[in-house]
Amino acid sequence: MVMFPSKDCLELIKESEGLYRKLSNGKVAAYIDPVGVWTIGYGSTFNFDHNRPVQKGDIIDRPTAELWLNQEIDQKAKAVNVLCSVEITQSMFDALVSFIFNLGEGALKRSTLLKKLNSEDYEGAAREFDRWIHGDGKVLPGLVIRRDKEEALFRQDGFPGDDATIPVATAAVTKEYQPVELPLKIQSTLKSGVVNSEDCYVLNCGLAELGYLDTGTQPNSYTAVTEKAVEWFQGEKDLQVDGKFGRETKAALAAAIAKSRKPAPPALERIHCRLTRTKTANSDGLEVLSLEFVSPKGKTLNKLNVVSGAPGRQTFRLLEDGIPGSLEPIPQSRYFIADIEWAGGKDDFSTPHPHPMNGIGPVFVPLVRTVPMRDRERGNAGGRDDFGFHIDWNNSSSPGSAGCVCTSTLADLRELVRLLRLYDPRDLFVDWGLL
Repeated sequence: MVMFPSKDCLELIKESEGLYRKLSNGKVAAYIDPVGVWTIGYGSTFNFDHNRPVQKGDIIDRPTAELWLNQEIDQKAKAVNVLCSVEITQSMFDALVSFIFNLGEGALKRSTLLKKLNSEDYEGAAREFDRWIHGDGKVLPGLVIRRDKEEALFRQDGFPGDDATIPVATAAVTKEYQPVELPLKIQSTLKSGVVNSEDCYVLNCGLAELGYLDTGTQPNSYTAVTEKAVEWFQGEKDLQVDGKFGRETKAALAAAIAKSRKPAPPALERIHCRLTRTKTANSDGLEVLSLEFVSPKGKTLNKLNVVSGAPGRQTFRLLEDGIPGSLEPIPQSRYFIADIEWAGGKDDFSTPHPHPMNGIGPVFVPLVRTVPMRDRERGNAGGRDDFGFHIDWNNSSSPGSAGCVCTSTLADLRELVRLLRLYDPRDLFVDWGLL
């Protein structure tokens, strides 16, 4: 049976890809993604209008970005239909479409994930998602987040064959707690009153592993305590709170257990940048910020004074609280540092980038957010996502920026370029001390 992407698939891809490099005229420009590929709109790497890959200088409007997104999703959906030879649920299909939208058909085709899926090892396939979190030899935080969301979606509807009936038994016993095996060996729909069921014992152990029940001996019955723990879990996972353990709750519990067992991402293995406040202002009323180049061991190797935001708008916020158009400093979060973009050619410090206010200057280094758009931001006119390093080129007439991180002098811009070339940092941690 041919399957088609659902709204869940579209929303996950749009959230993960984001809409970057938005221009003041409402259009969007091409940019280099974290692994060095020219990209535009919602992660599109192919220019459908010119039948070629996206190139530097490409500019499209938002309706075109939406159109290209849907065209690419349709292509990826066809590939998933061809590659999958076993029954899968809608949520599994949606997760796989998002996976190859990000990584390509070839990645899925040669993956252990597909081999396990087509051998009906659904749990094993689900565990493969978090192996695909590297770009250019390092862990990318945006990919860690995306793979977690894809795995959760993959598990959302449960796996084929999960449906069963409520067992009937009489006497209840308890056994010592032990970690549960994945996939969850629960073949029944459970509710209050079920006793003497191995399924209930596995459920209680699973809830205990996540902290919803105390560890220790666990009953093989669906007690009133079990029911309350299930309701607690359902509420936290935005499920229907009915106290019954069915297919949807089972899928969510399995996903939560799998996620809790994942090792923490490795520590940074390369030099990164850190941006902090100094609590002192310059003559334009902008707070002086400290941009540091930090070694993997935490030692500051070099630093530079910069500014961000406009005078009178020096309110420092978390990313999810950012207000579009506020002209406030770049929000606290983690950003990917892309490659240097020159307006007039490498080392040309005299030719500025085109800009309505003539405010960017000769160098622009995109700072790409690594955190997907949150619901709170969508309710706040779409959040903030268009940042970069550049010089405050029009300082004499309009000091500051719309949120980008700026040097105040050409000498400091030259030093910034030198340091970026010397250390090649790819992560910027903006730390306003808000958490």
